[in-house]
Amino acid sequence: MTTVTVEPSVKLYYEDYGQGQTFVFIHGGGLSHEMWEQQVFALADNYRTIAYDQRSHGQSSKPGHGHNFERLCDDLEILLAYCQVDRPVLVCHGIGAYVGLTYALRHPSQLTGLVLTGAGARFLEADGQRGGFAQDQWLAYMQAMARNKVEAVTQLVNNGFYYQDPGPETRQAVITTMLQWPIYATKQLGNALQSTDLGKRVSALNVATLIAHGIHDLKQPYEGAQKLSKALPTATLVPFKNSAHNPQLEEYDAFNQMLIRFVSEQAAR
Repeated sequence: MTTVTVEPSVKLYYEDYGQGQTFVFIHGGGLSHEMWEQQVFALADNYRTIAYDQRSHGQSSKPGHGHNFERLCDDLEILLAYCQVDRPVLVCHGIGAYVGLTYALRHPSQLTGLVLTGAGARFLEADGQRGGFAQDQWLAYMQAMARNKVEAVTQLVNNGFYYQDPGPETRQAVITTMLQWPIYATKQLGNALQSTDLGKRVSALNVATLIAHGIHDLKQPYEGAQKLSKALPTATLVPFKNSAHNPQLEEYDAFNQMLIRFVSEQAAR
């Protein structure tokens, strides 16, 4: 198993294929590197692709600490140094977008570009402003997790992940992956998420950015992507009209072509 040690007794699992311009894929909460399989399949013949499991996800270590964006960004820095990655494109989903944004704020000159999907400037909506997970929905989800993790995760996937039903096999595979995320790690990261609002900080960010967002996303509404796009001076918003929270899965071919065009445009500059 291919891993990198990010601190004593904490290892991250990753998969590294291809060569050339590097895409680094950062998954969302409860998911794993496997959510990027369609991207790796399409890109690794011509590009280098690195997809990894964040701490407490998938095949990575599941410690009882470090579930905040600064530590998750530290983990990413160690992975990139270990793999000797030069100016990657970070492709980020959900909470992975906050990890990617945190890295971009730290090291803007070390990136070729940034792709954000299923995310907004803030995780939770505030003061009645849409743009994140609704406060009442988040509270209900955490209360449901406390009662029955399996039922809570199943309801989240069934009601919020897809615009079109992918079928029982796919839904069950996603649920099975999400159940690997320890409930206490979820709670810790949830506490960090509640105060996350990068809107003001990203206004000075000078990194070429794509914001790819499903217009039917009920978990992180499209309005949040619009606000994030306005906050980022170098961002381009790309709506996916047949997707909810996971355009990289629901419209994978269009998503992959978007990534290829993005890299080509950056290379031509």
